[in-house]
Amino acid sequence: MFDFTGRCAIALPKAVGAPTSVDWRSIPRLLQEIGADAWPVTSIANLLVGVIVGFLGVSQLGRFGAVAFVPELVVVAHFRELCPLITAIVVGGRSGAGLASEIATMKVSEEIDALRSMGLDPVRWLVVPRCLALVLTLPLLTWIGDVFGVAGGMTATMAITNMTARAYVQATFNHITVAHLLVGLVKTPFLALAIGLIACGNGLATQGGAAAVGSRTTSAVVQSIFGVVVISTIFTFFFALLGI
Repeated sequence: MFDFTGRCAIALPKAVGAPTSVDWRSIPRLLQEIGADAWPVTSIANLLVGVIVGFLGVSQLGRFGAVAFVPELVVVAHFRELCPLITAIVVGGRSGAGLASEIATMKVSEEIDALRSMGLDPVRWLVVPRCLALVLTLPLLTWIGDVFGVAGGMTATMAITNMTARAYVQATFNHITVAHLLVGLVKTPFLALAIGLIACGNGLATQGGAAAVGSRTTSAVVQSIFGVVVISTIFTFFFALLGI
């Protein structure tokens, strides 16, 4: 893992110095597959999580007559923690599996060896554009998920309380701060990079036939989800120490 991460770190400045060593033409396709094709499922997941947080907030805070604080609970919980985590987990399970299986199939079919025979570094040619596409799309998917999470919380709150949509939206905007928004968005590039490195690393490490492709794809998904949770926990602890 550390060896592959080091090779990727070395490949990045080399890619900047030699742009032709990177498959830039694949980036539009990757942005389509990772971002545009994934936003419906990530948005629905965040919408449902917003509904869950809204129901829990009403059921718990309602006992103390504090239903007015439900919008703040949804904003803080969803913007800071839940939305980046849920979005990254969905992307890791969906796009991470796709990237790992694609590269693993190339490795089994000896396409990786063909790239090396043409003088191309597989890390620069394959890994750099995929990681770049993830870093560009995950923050955008997270931002869209924030909107759907607020909508889910509003739907749940209005369904079981007398709070109006106007009152909920006004309370939501009163509690949306730059700190809450940035705390959630700052971690997303690191989560995306972890998904890309784990997926591509498992793909390039494939050895064997079709069974090895399936095994590496499964490992990529499990490791991506675990890595996302660990990185999110580290950021949460770091921001708590800073008092943000």
